[in-house]
Amino acid sequence: MAEEVGMLTSAYEQLSSTLTSIGTKTKAFDKSMQELEQTCAAYEKTQAAATKQIAALRSKLVESDTKVEQAKKNWSKYKDEMSKSALDKAIREQTEYQTKLADTQTALQRSRSAMMGYANEVRKASNQGGLIKDLSKSRAFRMLGESLSGAANAYLESALGESEGRLVSGTLSGALSGAAMGAMTGNPLVIAAGALVGGISGTISGGTEVLQARDDAFKSYYGELYSSAGERHAAELESGSGIASGRETDLISFSTLFGSRETAKTYLSELVNMANTTPFFYDDLTAMSKTLATFGYDAESILPVLSTIGDAGAALGMSTSDMTTVAQALGQMKSSDKATLEYLNILNDRGIGAVGILAEAKGKSRGEIYNMISKGQIAGTEAVEIILSALTDGFSGAMEEQSKTFAGRSSTLEGWEQEMANAQGEAYNTLRSEGKQRQIDYYSGIADEMSGLNAMIGAGEAAQENLKEQYLREAMEAVLKGTEIRLYEGEQAETLRKLRQEYMVIQADYADLQDGAKKTGKIDESELIALGERSDALKSKLEALAEGAFDASGEMQEVKDVELELISAIRENTKALGEAAYLTDYEKQQELSKGQGFGNVTADPGYRSLRERDYGPHAWGLDYVPYDNFPALLHQGERVLTASQARAADQGAGPRVQVTVTGNSFYGSDKDLEDRVARRVASEVVRAVELGV
Repeated sequence: MAEEVGMLTSAYEQLSSTLTSIGTKTKAFDKSMQELEQTCAAYEKTQAAATKQIAALRSKLVESDTKVEQAKKNWSKYKDEMSKSALDKAIREQTEYQTKLADTQTALQRSRSAMMGYANEVRKASNQGGLIKDLSKSRAFRMLGESLSGAANAYLESALGESEGRLVSGTLSGALSGAAMGAMTGNPLVIAAGALVGGISGTISGGTEVLQARDDAFKSYYGELYSSAGERHAAELESGSGIASGRETDLISFSTLFGSRETAKTYLSELVNMANTTPFFYDDLTAMSKTLATFGYDAESILPVLSTIGDAGAALGMSTSDMTTVAQALGQMKSSDKATLEYLNILNDRGIGAVGILAEAKGKSRGEIYNMISKGQIAGTEAVEIILSALTDGFSGAMEEQSKTFAGRSSTLEGWEQEMANAQGEAYNTLRSEGKQRQIDYYSGIADEMSGLNAMIGAGEAAQENLKEQYLREAMEAVLKGTEIRLYEGEQAETLRKLRQEYMVIQADYADLQDGAKKTGKIDESELIALGERSDALKSKLEALAEGAFDASGEMQEVKDVELELISAIRENTKALGEAAYLTDYEKQQELSKGQGFGNVTADPGYRSLRERDYGPHAWGLDYVPYDNFPALLHQGERVLTASQARAADQGAGPRVQVTVTGNSFYGSDKDLEDRVARRVASEVVRAVELGV
């Protein structure tokens, strides 16, 4: 982009020199105008491309900033090579977009400066005598105005932002375009009037675009809020239903483990409380509980063990998986009543000095403990009690302390959110389960009849496919083998006989081609290509004939009649249901299409009240009166049209803006005359805008 701008700047400098001497070098006029037109067109294209690129880069930079922030969070959380690599990559992309955006904006600024200098050269050249009249009437002058408008647009949107830039550039662009069109006459007075009218028109157009953009943003924002609410509700219900379903399964599992449904209910309730006050999740606690219950712990002893393991894990920085493994090792020692090095090393590897704990408790050295373990002199049950007691004394309260950290509170918060989702899911599952049971009862009562109906549907579909294939098989056999024609009658049968003859000719031609190849040792490839195309066309004809004959068969005509009857029945049933059945989606879309302006009117079946806003209701006019005796507040300076006048205006009768200057003599200085005409034009434009013509 920067290179293209540089090329244009160089071209502007060359043309500036040409314009300086254009008053005396009349022979070069046509060539200079052609170069001017080409340069203006190229400038406008490049300017638009630069502006588009800036917008795209800004969007990419916003996305890149988000990726960098997320990558930083991941690196802070995991501290591994993958997250570090992702962070480095995100920062590189962010820097690249920042550099490209800065370069493109600089290039856009340079090109604008060059364009402004170029415009000054045009102005200087225009003062060189009578040539300005020819220049004013040329297409190049009009293109210059359009290019300057494009330049103003691009620069102002880049400098002020899209909304403010659009409003200001609308006024400036309109003035420039109006002046350029006025210059077609070569009359300075008309140029001034054109600039004024164009400026007013541009202001209105730019303001309308800004209002439309703001209204689109408003509709998009609340539309996304509506969509997000629906998506969030669906996600919460799905999540809650899954959680509730899992807990229903847990109740069955723990009822089996504890031998009592009531004991299981009480225990799981206590487990929920523990999950809501510790960094543990409910699912983590149930997994460890099942492990301990499997190895002989009962409902009353599991929670204290979980608390002890949780405190130790919090203090030693264990993961949930590590703590589950510790619980498993302790459970295996207890159930087997053996303290082996295999089990103790599991604890040692996770920061629990099990051998040292046993040595201290028994007043032995580590070596003596190892010797006792190898001889099986330490019971597993005893070892577990000693280890758990030491962990309780050493790490009690660590889990509560960790729950106050950011990570701990995040975990606890997530646990509470699961509880809220579970409440929704449990209510849904309970009622929906009853509905599913009714559906099961329904199927069990109608299974034979429904199976018979579905069997007939399946058989009918299969029969259709078989018949379609039969039409194709008979057509192929009739043409390729000359077999008897049964399904086809009349013109269809005659067409098959003709295709049979065509095939025999192709077959004979191919045999001749092969005989010639045997004699000459070389095959005629062009003839072979032609035979291949003829064969392919013959096959396509057969397939098309078979498909058409199948569709036209009596069986398929009956199918068509049934389908038409079905369509008619569904249509009539829908009509009988009323608009509520089929207009729901339409009405929702209509509601979502309303912007800020709709809030000015409150619909009421008996009376429509109007809410004052800004300059009052209908301060800028009303396109259409919706019903008789419509209440509206009018304002000084407004004009009310009759229905016939409104229809005439809608049909485009007469010019939309008409300015008439009468009189055959003008007085005063040129400046006075210009001011009077300009004021008159401005007043007519304002009046036209107020009338909406």
